[in-house]
Amino acid sequence: MVNRIFTYLKGDVMFTVSMLLAVVTFFFVVPDLGAVNWHTIFSLMTMMIWVSLLENAGVLHAVSVWLVSRSHHARALMTSVTLLSFFGAMLLSNDIAILTLMPIYLRLAASLSTQLKVIGSTLIIMAANSGAILFPFGKSQNLYLFGHYGVSVGEFFTWSASLTVVSLILMIIITRFIKMEPLAIDLKPAGHVESRQLVFLIATGIVLIATIFGWLPFNVVVPIILIVFFIYNHKVFKMVDYGLLTTFLFFFVATNNLANIHMVQTLVSSLFDTPTHVLFGSFALSQVISNVPSTILISTFTDHAHELFLGTNIGGLGTMIASMANLIGFRVYRQIEPDSSSTFLKLFMVLNFVMAAVLLVLFGL
Repeated sequence: MVNRIFTYLKGDVMFTVSMLLAVVTFFFVVPDLGAVNWHTIFSLMTMMIWVSLLENAGVLHAVSVWLVSRSHHARALMTSVTLLSFFGAMLLSNDIAILTLMPIYLRLAASLSTQLKVIGSTLIIMAANSGAILFPFGKSQNLYLFGHYGVSVGEFFTWSASLTVVSLILMIIITRFIKMEPLAIDLKPAGHVESRQLVFLIATGIVLIATIFGWLPFNVVVPIILIVFFIYNHKVFKMVDYGLLTTFLFFFVATNNLANIHMVQTLVSSLFDTPTHVLFGSFALSQVISNVPSTILISTFTDHAHELFLGTNIGGLGTMIASMANLIGFRVYRQIEPDSSSTFLKLFMVLNFVMAAVLLVLFGL
């Protein structure tokens, strides 16, 4: 039993780091479970179950077959999944886009080289983080900034539009480096998806998205949805990545503890005193504690909202914990392709930091 625990902690670095950070900060402040964003955790849980139901119904396989039929070479496939992720995240948020598209891509990429699996998965995550910038509801920190600083819709779009467009151009440029090698993907034909199942999945998906966006009462709808899913197929609850949900919980507690340590407060208020410091400092802090808690922490000490917006959105590119969406993508990849997860991490970091460096130069100078 003890060996199994140590093996798990060693294998899941993000879980271990988040747990240690939460435990260490316990010694400085009284932990507050009220700081946990339960909305995010239960949103992720319900989306994981919904995607599992899509998988069981054969919907993901059908989408895979459709994508392959329209992609005659590797570059075309990578461009398709990149654009799908970019514009999907624009409407559905980066988390939902990654949770939906990553399993589809990895299913159809099963017979591809490890390099193409890694590149495609990395592009999906980067594109989701980039496309979600445009609207306030695309990312949690943007929704927070929008309300915290009382930003008008027009002003927000002057911030987000240019960063979104430049990010899209960079994403397309990256896909141009992928060779136009013919694809040899052998997928069995898509089976028939029962109309009753499809109607159920579409209806629950619409309700879920509307609830996550706040158009329906979250505390009422989510428990009902979970009960409905359990009655429909209780076995899909075994497909939930409870380790990822616990990692999020630890990170929420740890970052809140950090924000309430007097020494940290003093340091933050002294460091983030100019627009340049806010932009580059929020980018750097995002690499360590993620962009959402960085936004909340820094916003307490600065009025430079635009620079904070730029720093934390560009800051979603970089390390695996720079954005919670990165963590989600990595966990999905690791579940399906555990043998190449270290290769994925290396390429992910390289591509992310290169794109982040370009954006910092363009918007920070």
